[in-house]
Amino acid sequence: MTKPRGRKPVSGAPFPGASEKRSMPRRFLLPSIMLLLAEGPSHGYALLEKLVELGVAEKRLPLPLVYRDLLQLESKRLAGFSFAKPEGRGPARKVYHLTNKGWKELASWSESMKDLKKFVDEFQSRYVLVEEARKTET
Repeated sequence: MTKPRGRKPVSGAPFPGASEKRSMPRRFLLPSIMLLLAEGPSHGYALLEKLVELGVAEKRLPLPLVYRDLLQLESKRLAGFSFAKPEGRGPARKVYHLTNKGWKELASWSESMKDLKKFVDEFQSRYVLVEEARKTET
């Protein structure tokens, strides 16, 4: 017997549609990082905490995933960085900021999110209808 191919569920759910609450898709990680950088310069670990607050990441999200996306933003010149010395002891940190090109890309993401919101709203409306119909059948 072969294992089914495809993406594993992001959450700990055993299969898509299982009752455990699903995590936000990782495809929203990059635009979320860009949004947080638009709010103000930040370093990787602080971004992870803000991503959790925003609801796009869980505390168990590996920090290297955040740095991977920061490097991707940097390589595409969507983000830049400077070094800042921490208040206490320790090495200087890379503090990232959004570039002008990054602001344009973020605006594009914002437009895409508007379209996505329309889809999600329609999906939820239809789901409510079919769920109500299902309850009246039983």
